[in-house]
Amino acid sequence: MANARMNNAVAGVEAIIGYTFNDKFLLWEALQAAGSNVSIAGTRTITDGNKRLAVVGDKILELVLAERWYGSGQVRGTWDEVRRRVGCNQNLYAVGVQTGLNAFVNLAGGATVISPKTMTATVEAILAGVWLDGGLQALRPVMQILGLA
Repeated sequence: MANARMNNAVAGVEAIIGYTFNDKFLLWEALQAAGSNVSIAGTRTITDGNKRLAVVGDKILELVLAERWYGSGQVRGTWDEVRRRVGCNQNLYAVGVQTGLNAFVNLAGGATVISPKTMTATVEAILAGVWLDGGLQALRPVMQILGLA
C-alpha cells in the first residue's frame, strides 16, 4: 500500500465495517473527500474525491433496500418510507459519525470538520467500494453492520 496514513485509514474502516478489501486502493479512493490531496489510488485517477463512487453507492444502497423490501411482501407505500428513512442524507451522515467512519475521511486541505454532505458521500462511496470489490454477498453484511439493512 501507499503509506502509513493510507494503511491506518484502510485498516480502521475495515475493522468498523467487518469487511477486508482485496483492492485496498478502492477503499482509499472511497475515503477521499472532494479536494483532498490524493489524486491517484493504485492505477485509478481520482478527479473529484469519492464523488464518482458515491453515485454508485447511492444506487447500490437503493437496490439492496429494494431487494429486501420486495422480499418482505410489504405494500408499495412502505417502500417509500424505507427509502426515505434509511437512504436519506441525514441517516447516512449519522451512520458515518456514530460508527466512527468520520475519523478516516481524508478531507480537503486544511479542513478539520467533516460536513454532512461529505460524510454522506463517503458512506455511499464505501458501500460502492464493497460492492465493486466483493459483490452483493459482501455488501449485505456490511450494510447490516452499519445499520442500513
